[in-house]
Amino acid sequence: MKKMKSGRVLPHVMAGLLMVFVLSACETASNGSDEGNAKENAVNAGNASQPTDADGKYQKPITMSWAVQTAAASKLLDNDTWEDNRWSRLIKDKLNIDLKVAFSADSSTDAYKNKLNAIIASGDLPDVFKTQDANVFLQLAQNGQLADLTDVFDKYASDSLKAYKERFADSFAGATVDGKLYAIPRMNDNFHEAPFLWIREDWLKNTGSQPPKTVEEMVALAEKFATGDPDGNGIDGDTYGLALNKDLIRQNHGSILGLVSAFGVPGRDESMFYRDGNGKMTFAWIQPEMKEALAVLADMYKRGLINKEFTSKNESALVEDITSGKIGMAYGSNWGTWYPYNNVYKKDGVIVHPYAIPTEAGHDYKIGIESNAVGQMTMVSAEYEHPEAAIKILDLYDQTVNYSTKEDYLKYWSDEQYRLSPLYIDQPGEVYAADLLKAFDKGSSDGLAPAAKPLYDYIAGFEDGSLAKDDNAFGTWGQMSKSGSLPIVLNKYMPDHAIVQSILGIQRPETWLTNVASLDTLTITAFTDIITGAKPVDYFDSFVQQWLKAGGQQTLDELDTMYPAK
Repeated sequence: MKKMKSGRVLPHVMAGLLMVFVLSACETASNGSDEGNAKENAVNAGNASQPTDADGKYQKPITMSWAVQTAAASKLLDNDTWEDNRWSRLIKDKLNIDLKVAFSADSSTDAYKNKLNAIIASGDLPDVFKTQDANVFLQLAQNGQLADLTDVFDKYASDSLKAYKERFADSFAGATVDGKLYAIPRMNDNFHEAPFLWIREDWLKNTGSQPPKTVEEMVALAEKFATGDPDGNGIDGDTYGLALNKDLIRQNHGSILGLVSAFGVPGRDESMFYRDGNGKMTFAWIQPEMKEALAVLADMYKRGLINKEFTSKNESALVEDITSGKIGMAYGSNWGTWYPYNNVYKKDGVIVHPYAIPTEAGHDYKIGIESNAVGQMTMVSAEYEHPEAAIKILDLYDQTVNYSTKEDYLKYWSDEQYRLSPLYIDQPGEVYAADLLKAFDKGSSDGLAPAAKPLYDYIAGFEDGSLAKDDNAFGTWGQMSKSGSLPIVLNKYMPDHAIVQSILGIQRPETWLTNVASLDTLTITAFTDIITGAKPVDYFDSFVQQWLKAGGQQTLDELDTMYPAK
């Protein structure tokens, strides 16, 4: 594969990549470009000479190694393993592809990211792997380490796959560098990233409370939860009102995203760049309104309304507190009934319900979401001799899950089983939310897309009690029923024009690539210090100046040119 001009190499993989590049350069110098071209031609010839049956199955077996993202939500059923499971057997049967696990690591913590960084540094990439880090994807593409999937997608993709490319054009554009497709993107419509306030229904009932509509009411409810006896165990003050986790600005449960949105700050991790009402390029976390939001959190922390140990609580640790019944309320994402509140429902039979974020007088609330051009990317190594195999598996997944029988859907998608396939249509089911609302209005699933009909059945089954104990039904109901999270976006956030999409697509300024890690740490550290009282609220002004001087201002200037105002 012809390498493009190399971009900046990420600091955490620079040493390993440098070694790889040196060895590669030495080999190129000694063998010459003709031999390199001959090797590429030989690989292409090998692909072309591998016979397949009429249905696309390889006549001789081929092997594909892949990186497994494990997580608390992952489920291995019926004695399946990551090496031998329903998907590996189906792929072997239908395509004659033997799957091999290159490595596995937890993606709900930093374990997968760290392992992948080490693998990248070594230069020994799996044949197929994923990343949610746009910077990693961009640098791998620019450094010639990813297979160009442009032609193999056009040649091997089914009409259904090609239709996804048309429907999610922004996502595929984000997976394209210099006109070449280097990944299968998460097929995004990022409205579903909006935050909500999740509240235990039993605690509302036990305290005689109503869901809060304002930030002031939210704080008052948190006080009831933290100082009273909302869990009914006879002990006052052994619970917390509002949960935070240590990664304050991440789209996790226990983030501050929903609270800051009430003050007109469309926050979202380290990537939320946008133009303000005057057309000026700006960044969420340096908005002056942040001082008001942080002051609310600092006061709540001082009064014991927030879990005091949040500075050491990652999402997994926070979920333990939620499951054990210590937390009454948290800002979080739309999938709460899938995880972690499914744990509360299974353990105690209690529903933790999503509500629209409470607002603050004097501010127009703003919800920050990512650009549709970014999201999880599934990549193929440039060294893999059969990149077309990735498209074949993707097509098999699509046909099996989205266009086959209900039995196949339940076997290969439900209960997180789709994660066992090295490639899948990572299209969030949330894109069907509006269609499902219309279907329930007319009382029929007729006319729904094949992949949406099981979602309809799950919601109907949960509501009539026939699927009351089904994880998939509970998860879908909490997301896409009329009382679920996503109708709040469709029926409130969007009509209120509250959604702000980041302008930051796949192209990133050099300054930002260089400084994003340190700016991210600076932000979380400053906000943590203010909330815990280690620094006064006015320290926010110093933080803003530090952020601007540490590459932030230059990033804004470069983005102003890279993404000109329309």
